[in-house]
Amino acid sequence: MGRAYLWFVIVTATLAGLPRLLLAVHLAELQPTKLMKRLSFLRSKSMSLVFLAGSVLFGVVYVMVWHGRQPGLVVAIIFSILSTTELFFQAQFPSRDALIFQNRLFGILYLGLSVASFVLLRRL
Repeated sequence: MGRAYLWFVIVTATLAGLPRLLLAVHLAELQPTKLMKRLSFLRSKSMSLVFLAGSVLFGVVYVMVWHGRQPGLVVAIIFSILSTTELFFQAQFPSRDALIFQNRLFGILYLGLSVASFVLLRRL
């Protein structure tokens, strides 16, 4: 099960990271129109806080129950925190320049997570 999830993260993080790096400007031009709607803005912000709380809770359960013996769960927690942080910062800083920077930064982070997951998969 852990190996299948790591492959899932490798594919998903790569598919999330590449467009953010290659199409950062185009995505930054599309995102503000979505975030201009008050309901969408509030939903993005509240969802990110809920997901962050869930990630932290899952991290505490991971440490208490599995004592660090399931590396696939660490990847799941990092992936969750990464996507939550992206959602929060997009809602918090919706200017074009900030979104371009965020797209490039999170593209690099997603691709880094993909590479780290691949390395971890090879070690299992």
